[in-house]
Amino acid sequence: VRTKIQVPSRYYLDRGFCSETLDKFDVGDCTDKSKPMVNRAVVPIYDGQNNYVGCVGRAIYDNMKPKWLHSKGFKKHYFYGLNVAKDAIIKDKTVFLLEGQGDVWRMHEAGFTNSIGIFGSSLTDEQLVILEEIGVMNIIIMTDYDEAGQKAAKQIVKKCGRRFNYYRPQISKKDIGEMTIEQIHEELNPQLQKDNLI
Repeated sequence: VRTKIQVPSRYYLDRGFCSETLDKFDVGDCTDKSKPMVNRAVVPIYDGQNNYVGCVGRAIYDNMKPKWLHSKGFKKHYFYGLNVAKDAIIKDKTVFLLEGQGDVWRMHEAGFTNSIGIFGSSLTDEQLVILEEIGVMNIIIMTDYDEAGQKAAKQIVKKCGRRFNYYRPQISKKDIGEMTIEQIHEELNPQLQKDNLI
């Protein structure tokens, strides 16, 4: 994948993400006019065994439609970033569930390397099976803090039932991606320490 895009993505660097993070997640810009992802910041998606399963492209220019483009045939059976986060999740038996890729990158930058994305606001049956298979006990639900995100948090708990312990920390922004690393630590650490999650 890296041979077809320019890593790290200039688009996401300009939005405040670290080059090391983008490099770790193979995020780059596509400038090849013969490719369907041309003029998009490309986010490759891998399964838990590091196999490439698809990608999502974010339009670099405001007038481009659609804003987000998934590779052909991509199905939401996976978690974003599981290939990077899996070892930390297995070790801690705890996972942070977030909506978008940017939220996952920001959490990794803040040192919460057991963070993964659900590609939107609902958990699929396939994703639930993965959580069980890797031995998760605690789910820290960090879907967006707007009406849709709150609804998503309830859907996750309802779908998973009594399989896991659930936590929903409170933050001052709509989503983690809008926060600085300092804000994340200031707001999350006291709440997570209280519940012995860090």
